[in-house]
Amino acid sequence: MNERRARILDLVAASYIRTARAVPSARIAQRLSLSSATVRNEFGALAEEGYLQQSHASSGRIPTVLGFKRYAARFLPPRPLSRRAREHFASRLERQPGEGLMEQLANVAAELSGYAVVVTLPADDHLHAVEIHLSLVTSRTLLAVVVLENGLVRELRVPLDPAPGDEVLDVAERNLRQLTLPLREVPHALRRLARDTDPELARTLKAIASAWPDVTSRRSVHAGLRRLFDEPEARDPDFVRLVVELVEEPSADVAEPDAVGFALDEAVARVRSGVALGSGVGSLTLIGPARMRYGAAVRVASGVAAAARDTSANA
Repeated sequence: MNERRARILDLVAASYIRTARAVPSARIAQRLSLSSATVRNEFGALAEEGYLQQSHASSGRIPTVLGFKRYAARFLPPRPLSRRAREHFASRLERQPGEGLMEQLANVAAELSGYAVVVTLPADDHLHAVEIHLSLVTSRTLLAVVVLENGLVRELRVPLDPAPGDEVLDVAERNLRQLTLPLREVPHALRRLARDTDPELARTLKAIASAWPDVTSRRSVHAGLRRLFDEPEARDPDFVRLVVELVEEPSADVAEPDAVGFALDEAVARVRSGVALGSGVGSLTLIGPARMRYGAAVRVASGVAAAARDTSANA
């Protein structure tokens, strides 16, 4: 693509992102000091190459998926946020254990970008627990607080009616702490222990074993979904349905640490970065319309991921 066409494509994309309206040739002609006829010819060439489209005969042009991809690529790699901004983000992430850190990451990224954000952490059943604490939260519910070796904290609620006494809880907690096994092997070990102990302790160990898979499952939190309802695209039920699906069922792929990339289709764009969560790596994904503010989005994804990395390194 020659320089003039690249410039025209960038101007059309930037204008459409800002206004959500098709861009007429006269507007581009004025910006570049060209005739409208010249711009219309370039519009035609860009359409033939797959970068622009015309929604109906009298409209201006809007970018295609290919056009948005080329425009978005201009912002990779992203420019780093200022040190002051990163320090501000890091201060908001300090002393946030486990899913609290994930929720704060999602909230910060949503506030800065104006888009929906999903933070996911893959399943970690290969890890070990370094601390386990048991307590009663109700007369029918046991709470297990599990500190993982990657620094994250998981809370496991165990239905148990009636609840065991304090002495049984103390013994169950000692049994759990003595298990130097990967998380995935803990349920089998608890059931084996339950075969050789008194009925009340056996009942408690079996209940924990049954609920244990929740400790190792993939985690996902989100924020900012309501912000997308202010976008013009939210008037389209198909757009809303697709966004909700992406938020509720995020990709299970693991992103590379600090790597920022994007994916988009006709309706929805996603900007994604690997993000440090304890000693593990999760994914932070910004979700918005294909008419996304890509420059700001990739800076936010990169900057928040860098702040999370700094927080994990200083923990």
